[in-house]
Amino acid sequence: MFEWIPVGERVPDNDRYVLLSFENFSMPSVGRYVGNEEEGGNFYNGDNETPLAKYGVIVNAWAELPEPYREVE
Repeated sequence: MFEWIPVGERVPDNDRYVLLSFENFSMPSVGRYVGNEEEGGNFYNGDNETPLAKYGVIVNAWAELPEPYREVE
């Protein structure tokens, strides 16, 4: 089941690709989080090494990606 998880509740596991929702941008994107809840961290778009915050983009929620398509044998 698809569910948005607000970043105020929890953040995704480190370096796990997830779908990102933005407070100030209309289209979701695939990205990842690096850091921890105690010390903080940053969200990154795809494999980009520049944090989204540096561009002024605010991540407000995230969701798990679906499993990739696989043909059934």
